[in-house]
Amino acid sequence: MHAQLGNHQRALAYCQEALTLHHERGDRGRYVAAIYDSLGYVHHQLGHHEQAVSWYLEAVRLRHDLGEPYYEARSLTHLGDAHVAAGDTGAAHHAWQQALVILDQLDHPDAEQLRAKLRDGAGDHEPWKV
Repeated sequence: MHAQLGNHQRALAYCQEALTLHHERGDRGRYVAAIYDSLGYVHHQLGHHEQAVSWYLEAVRLRHDLGEPYYEARSLTHLGDAHVAAGDTGAAHHAWQQALVILDQLDHPDAEQLRAKLRDGAGDHEPWKV
């Protein structure tokens, strides 16, 4: 919530503290994946795009391992957004395509929004084929 309210430094501190506590307990479950995604979000908002990409990748990997396809697709979408912010539209396209495949398999309504993002190029002047 702190990150969404713009309290990024506080959010970063709380996320790091939560991650430390979960690691001390040996937990690598869904809460850890959510923390990774939150760390990606905070770093993205702070303009630390490489760190955001790194955290989102961790979230994607863990969510895949946990068998959480919808949340894996959400983290892949966030990863794509971070790639765009870092100027890597090719990597963004790849992440969004992966997310779209999952959302289509789930027959999830978020697929249409992602399909539009891919079609419009999400800020890039070169639309991609979907």
